[in-house]
Amino acid sequence: MPQTQTPPSLINAQGQQNRPLVKCFIANQDALKSFFRRAVGEQADADDLFQKLLMKALKIECSAHIDNPLAYGYRMAKHLVIDHHREQNKSPESLEHEPESNALSLENLLEQEQRLRLYQQVLTQMSALRRDVFIRRRLHGESRQQIAQSLGLSEEAVKKHISRAMDMLKDAISEFIAD
Repeated sequence: MPQTQTPPSLINAQGQQNRPLVKCFIANQDALKSFFRRAVGEQADADDLFQKLLMKALKIECSAHIDNPLAYGYRMAKHLVIDHHREQNKSPESLEHEPESNALSLENLLEQEQRLRLYQQVLTQMSALRRDVFIRRRLHGESRQQIAQSLGLSEEAVKKHISRAMDMLKDAISEFIAD
């Protein structure tokens, strides 16, 4: 692969590169750009990330010797890719000047109302005992043991009532979604 040219802005006034990391990254720029290209998909983004990598390398004071500068470069590159993806995932709808609303959208409210009516309908179809067991467990958070003791049932019976109530709800939801 032919080496691409080093941007003149990265060469100091004497015409020589002044940092060992920069020298290493430029010597391995095809491999580093290839890494970026695989990670971000776009050549322009890969080139931009390589420039950011070089700029970071220029800012690093090499007071301590780095045993493997290329491995260090790949670690830096990985972090740049992560930052790039985070920036890309920010939605343009979340602009700072746009006021945030905690209110539900009309569509979500209607969907919640439909779901609530469905749950109520399924609960009314259950036997009184099953409905009582289910509500105590799922809405009030009582343990199976507490429910069994207060209703004079075995824990296994309570478990079966809860399981069958859940099955009824799942079936109703499946039918609702299929419609």
